[in-house]
Order: sequence, then structure tokens, then C-alpha cells
Amino acid sequence: MSETAPAGWQVQAKPPVMTRRFDFPDYAATRAFLDGLTKLSETSGYYPDLNFAKTHVSVTLAARDTALGSDEYAFAEQVDALAGNG
Repeated sequence: MSETAPAGWQVQAKPPVMTRRFDFPDYAATRAFLDGLTKLSETSGYYPDLNFAKTHVSVTLAARDTALGSDEYAFAEQVDALAGNG
């Protein structure tokens, strides 16, 4: 597991969250990413906050404890892989 936030994620200390925007060429690609993210969340039990439109999704991961850690960073890496960025 990683001990730092993956590249491309914006990290905020208070409250401890990290955010990344993913852009897609069309709605079908956005929908496929969201469907994959649903499966990942159901498997891991980690449900990020999402904002999305036709061709982009913003994913926000909040710390489960008082600071971001390896669990959040590992989940972010899996999200990157879903989007084809990992």
C-alpha cells in the first residue's frame, strides 16, 4: 500500500480529504467509470463523495480517521486504475 497520495490528487489537511477530477470523452465512458466505481465501493466498503456531469466525475475521499492514510491512498490508486490513469 502507498504511504502518499497518488499523483493527480489534491490533498487538503483540514478536513482531511483528497479530490480528483476525471474527464471522459462522452457519457458512455463516464457511465462505465461510475459503474466500475460502484463495484469497487461495494467490494471495499469505501464510498467516496461524487459530483458528476456528462463528461466528468469529481471524486472526494474523506479520511476514515483523523488523517489520510494508506487505506485512502490505496483506494485512490484503484480509482485511478478504473479511469485508465493507473
